[in-house]
Order: sequence, then structure tokens, then C-alpha cells
Amino acid sequence: MKQAFLKAPFLIEIRDVPVPEIKSDEALIRVKACGICGSDINTARTAQDFRPFGHEFSGIVEKVGAEVKNVAPGDHVTVESSSLCGTCDMCRNGHPELCLHRYIFAPVYNGFAQLVAAKAGALVKFEGISFEEAAIVEPMGVAMDMVNVADIQLNDSVVVYGAGPIALLAVRLARLKGAGKITVLAHSHSKARIDLAAFYGADEIICTDITDPVEALKGQRVDRVLVTTPPSTIKDAAAFASFGAIISVIGIAKSKPESLCELDINSMHFRRLQLRFSFAAPALFFPMCIDMIRKGLVDVKPLISHRFCLNDMQAAMLALRDDKARAVKVMMTEDN
Repeated sequence: MKQAFLKAPFLIEIRDVPVPEIKSDEALIRVKACGICGSDINTARTAQDFRPFGHEFSGIVEKVGAEVKNVAPGDHVTVESSSLCGTCDMCRNGHPELCLHRYIFAPVYNGFAQLVAAKAGALVKFEGISFEEAAIVEPMGVAMDMVNVADIQLNDSVVVYGAGPIALLAVRLARLKGAGKITVLAHSHSKARIDLAAFYGADEIICTDITDPVEALKGQRVDRVLVTTPPSTIKDAAAFASFGAIISVIGIAKSKPESLCELDINSMHFRRLQLRFSFAAPALFFPMCIDMIRKGLVDVKPLISHRFCLNDMQAAMLALRDDKARAVKVMMTEDN
């Protein structure tokens, strides 16, 4: 079978490799769609050796192990990037997001391939949506976690820092949560992302390469900030957040010193700011996200800006890196 491998600087190899052997608790999935994540771009910039990649994928079950009961050949499934154990104290006490024994699959998945062996416990069946839509369930779950961590209340004024796929999904979810005003901080070159921010419900777009967001938001009420950008931007978020605001962060850096951020803790203390971090591992909310897509509450199809087949993954990675005006979600389709 064919499988893509990635290393810096943005180099792709398509190799012929053996079909994976599945274990008793695994299933063999024929990949029908797989999206490129921002973390894949970081890998393309930093990985010293070729490695498999791709964790935002969906497909059809071809074969199951002897112990597998939850899926069968022919089922359409999307795949959690990590799963809870369901048996530890935190899971049993109603906090699966704090699972002590979560299994993170993303580093070992190879969704940019024709076939993938996946833990059956990570598979979530779906119907009524396309494979492409199902491949966006994983980043939508990440956005859902960040929005839930922010605890958005009715009529809150929300600022979303960034305009990538997770940020754009967060805009729509914040609107569904009842946000009163939504402002998106984007880059002016991201024409497609700016248009989608408005499509998903943003009331205002501030281009941070043209306008200082701290100055632009001075004097405005900002109850919640959703940060999907690198950690350095948390300083800005803390500066323009209003008294009692919650800042929910998902943005990470690929390495130090980019992961470091200087904050005025006295200012945050006396303004009662809350800094909360979202980390969607284990991955949660897949059934809810599937249901919301199926019902039309969240239209994820406009996020897909580019489609490529497996043999063209080199061009796909370069499109996401270089096509600043149009690139949003770049996806490998079933024509692989």
C-alpha cells in the first residue's frame, strides 16, 4: 500500500509499505479523507527524519480483530486522536477530560495512507455526513473543548485570536453558545479565512498586522478570549481582556523560546483574570460534533479550501504553507 512520510523542510516521500497487521483490539481502516493539521506543519519545519503523519481522518472499516465488538467491516468511522480509558478514578468521577491513562494515538497514526490500523476504542461510527466532513470532527472537537473551557455565557463579548480552522469553528460554536459580539483577530493576507470568520458569525475582524489589537480593543468589553495563536499572544489577550474575563488557550509553540510568554501577574490578579488551558486529550465530543454537522448547526464544508490525492501530498503541504490568501483546511480525498 502507499503511505506518505514527512520531514523538514517540507519534504514528502510516498512509499510502498506492507499492509499493517491488526491486533485483536484493532481495526483496519481504508482511509477516505484526511486533513492536514497545524501540528503537521510544525513537523514539516522541525522533523529531522522521515515519519508518518495524519490524525484527522475518516474511512471504512475493512477488517476487525477478534476482540472488537463496537464496529464491523463496512462501517463508516472517524477516529479519535486520543481516547479515555473509562476506568480510572477521574473517568469514574465524571472528569474524563482528566483521564489518568488516556492513550494518545496522534503521534503514531498515519492517516496519509491508504490503510491504517487503529484501536477499535478510538473509532466513532457516523452516517448522514460525508467522509470529508467526518475528517473535520477531530479539529471541531478541539474547538469544542476550548469553547467549553472558556465557559461562554449568554451575550458575552468574545474575542477569537487567530483564524485557522479551529479558530473558525470556535467562532461558530461561540455563536451557538449565545455570544453577543464576536471579534476575530486575523492576518490581512488570509482572505479566505477572513471571509469564513464573517460566514461563521464574527461581527468584527481586526487585522493584527495592520492594527494593534490592544489599541483597537481598548475600552471595549471583552468577557472571553479564545487564543489559538502562539503563546506570545497571550500577553496581548491579558492586556485587552476586561475585568473578570476568562482567557482560554489552545495555541502552542513548536519549541522554546517561542513557548515562553511574559505576563504582568499583578495586573491579572487585580483584574481577576482567569487563564485556562485547553488540551483535547483525550479527544471528546465526537458524537456531538457529528450530530451538529448532520443537523446543519455547523457547516464544515466551506473550511475545505484544497483537495489533493495521496500522490500529490508534496503539493498539498506547500499549498498550506504558501497559499496564504486561500488556504484554510487542506485535505487528502478518497481519490488516493
